[in-house]
Amino acid sequence: MTKIALVDDHRIFCDSLASLINGFPEFTVLWTAEGGAAALRRLEQGQELPEILLLDINMPGVDGIAVAKWIFEHRLDIKVIALTMEEDDESVIQMLQFGIRGYFLKSIGSEELLTGLRQVVKFGYYYTPIITQNINSQLQRKAPSADIPELNGREKELLILFCTDKSYMEIAQKVFLSESTVDTYRARLFEKFEVKNRIGLILKAVALGLVKL
Repeated sequence: MTKIALVDDHRIFCDSLASLINGFPEFTVLWTAEGGAAALRRLEQGQELPEILLLDINMPGVDGIAVAKWIFEHRLDIKVIALTMEEDDESVIQMLQFGIRGYFLKSIGSEELLTGLRQVVKFGYYYTPIITQNINSQLQRKAPSADIPELNGREKELLILFCTDKSYMEIAQKVFLSESTVDTYRARLFEKFEVKNRIGLILKAVALGLVKL
């Protein structure tokens, strides 16, 4: 049985998710924590450590980013999956820098949740079907240079900036371009890298060795 811990400041959501996961044949919820501070106390004790930690990003006080950072620095054996209400690019990017293995939208169904947990156990990561399309094999090995899209100088510059936690407005200001022009470059990069969103772009750029988080 794969042991899982849940961290979320909404008790009713946490309890419901725990009940759902305990119904899966190969998973069991070891413990739940109502907030980041409570989770850190349990992790620091070093007892009853989970193999997978489902971690809410946005929590008052000690948030998910702080917890992910602590795990990255002290317990790399724990696989962290972020939980979020919506596709919050900036927050997810920050957590990617601390080694999270994927993220679930809180609106997902039970089948996708089970699939995602199984993917993390088997492959070590899960980034939702939209993101994992065309990326899975490249995360297992560095793709040959022939698979790297041809980019001009400005596209290379913006690719690096898109792989930070800066907002699109901040990126536009940094490179002295309008937001609409940055949006055009973003769409062009999405097309060249065959991805649907910014997180997918980051993961594929990392897999191809073009950027480091």
